[in-house]
Amino acid sequence: MTQAKKTTTKKLLVAAGIFIVIIGITIYLVTNKIKADQVESTPVITTDDIETVPASTLQSNPDSRAEVSVPILMYHHIRNYNDPNDTIGTNLSVPLENFDAQIKYLKDNGYSTVTFSDLLEFPTKKLAEKPVVITFDDGYSDAYANAYPELRTNNDVAVFYIISGFLGRADTITASQVKEMSDNGMEIGSHTIDHPDLTTLSATKMESELVQSKTAIEAIIGKSIISFCYPSGKNNSIVDAATKNAGYLTATTTVSGISTTSSDKFTLPRIRITPSDSLTTFANKLAGK
Repeated sequence: MTQAKKTTTKKLLVAAGIFIVIIGITIYLVTNKIKADQVESTPVITTDDIETVPASTLQSNPDSRAEVSVPILMYHHIRNYNDPNDTIGTNLSVPLENFDAQIKYLKDNGYSTVTFSDLLEFPTKKLAEKPVVITFDDGYSDAYANAYPELRTNNDVAVFYIISGFLGRADTITASQVKEMSDNGMEIGSHTIDHPDLTTLSATKMESELVQSKTAIEAIIGKSIISFCYPSGKNNSIVDAATKNAGYLTATTTVSGISTTSSDKFTLPRIRITPSDSLTTFANKLAGK
């Protein structure tokens, strides 16, 4: 091979090598550009993009029991009071030391205080093994001064039925006290505006007593009122229907008996606690004896 041919061949080989290198670099750049575009076009997944499951679903703990007994205790005054000239007031007054002993009995015997809100969640949410509802009618100041502190000390809850038109009277609690109790876990219920016999009222007046009391108390506590108590336990099918239509979910009577999770939620019986009840009597009442 002549020197000229050798030189030409060498140049061609160098040119071919350079071309191959250029092709390789081009392929590398194009490939990485495609990968970069794919990365940029792929949305970044954050926790906000993941569909969250409500905590209530994750923590679901349904109750497998078909029915649960739920004694509902009825109190009015919690005070040491005995006036022969005021037999009604005396009979509605449970001494503080009795109340304290009764709360201790509940705890020592496996009972757990619940509210009607808890009761309504059965069986979707497991109810306490031995639930009991404590209710206070009329919103007396001593229920706030004497019962409420005892309940808080023992981490118990209760339902306080408020007569909205009586708030702030000499012997009743104030709006700020109602708000305080609600903020600290107590359930607040309605007991009408001025405690009338609902069975004697016109439809319009009955609706006013049911709806306006509910609205007034809701404005104070900033929560929905679901519980109602018939004044003096006076109710009938018309009153029951009106109560339901007013937006309540439960209503208690003064009929004596043990409620269950299957009971009609608008005719719930209760257990009246009297000032003369011994601890044995209290225990028997809880047992339905």
